[in-house]
Amino acid sequence: MAASSSKPQAMFGGALGSVLAVVMLALPVAPATAQENPPVASLCGLGAGNTAVTCLFTATPAGLPISARTEFPDNFDAPANNPDPLNTAEHELFHAIGFAAAYNLFAARLIATPGAGANGIPAGSRSYSTNGAANGILLVLTPQAQGTHADPAANGAAPWPVTGYNQNNDIMQPSQVVGNRLNASDAAVLNNAFGWAATGIQINVVNVGGTLDAADMQIMNNAVAAVNAFWPAVGKSPVFTWSVAEVPEPATWTFMLIGIASLGASIRRRTQRATPG
Repeated sequence: MAASSSKPQAMFGGALGSVLAVVMLALPVAPATAQENPPVASLCGLGAGNTAVTCLFTATPAGLPISARTEFPDNFDAPANNPDPLNTAEHELFHAIGFAAAYNLFAARLIATPGAGANGIPAGSRSYSTNGAANGILLVLTPQAQGTHADPAANGAAPWPVTGYNQNNDIMQPSQVVGNRLNASDAAVLNNAFGWAATGIQINVVNVGGTLDAADMQIMNNAVAAVNAFWPAVGKSPVFTWSVAEVPEPATWTFMLIGIASLGASIRRRTQRATPG
């Protein structure tokens, strides 16, 4: 992404140049060494403060995930913005390939957590169960309003469902815990839903609009490698397409829209002054 000119008025001149300067300076500026294109428009509704968001889940008629899109804020991997971008990438990729109620094979195995609404277990708590019963629970999830995430309060012992797995540091919890990575307990859930231990999964990463630079794409590829460590891709593995993109944060879009509106008003004023009375 090229840096904007420090003197845009010299390029365009007059009021028009001043307004264009507002639009140009509102665009996020990447380091000169970054080989990436400007951010693209958000389709997932990335909100202020979000480290990423995944949407547009699609599946085969049989229910196997085949594609999803993940959006990251521009320059998401800068240390000041995200202390552990690989954690974010693994978390979102896991959502994309199956850890989402948008997928029927996953959603069909969600049950109300036994004891929800008492003893510290929140009302609306859900659990992923292999058999629809307490003895089949693999992971306790947050209430639906918090999205499809592992509940970090579930410690694997009573009064929570007795799973033997303390979810306090699980990567799929709503808040980032730096240094956490996908583990066998996470993998067991998607393996049960989609049977990937038998088939493996091939993940193709699509860099939407070329918005991610080489360093960003290496993070994405490392996330794919983490998934394939559980389910290696083989010749007949199902193919999943993971579209990834950097998008402007909401505040950036606001500045851009203000600049564009000002540009339109300036052009109208100039046209009116040039029209004979």
